[in-house]
Amino acid sequence: MRFSAVQQKEIIEAGNGRFIGYIIDAEVCEKTGNILAFLVAEPKKFMSFIQGDEHVRKVLINDILVVGKDVILVKEISE
Repeated sequence: MRFSAVQQKEIIEAGNGRFIGYIIDAEVCEKTGNILAFLVAEPKKFMSFIQGDEHVRKVLINDILVVGKDVILVKEISE
């Protein structure tokens, strides 16, 4: 699967159905070339475009439960 295809999928917490955001980048192991984690940007709130702050979360590959057609289900992510 291409990275651009993964970036278009919504990231959803499986336990509570909460929308987390979209993948913006990946963390890759320098030695093996394997993806270790995805960096996910939270959805923008109404006035956040003025502030310019973008909160990014790390979703480990081990926390991914299902990669579906439109969404990626992950375990609960701690703040």
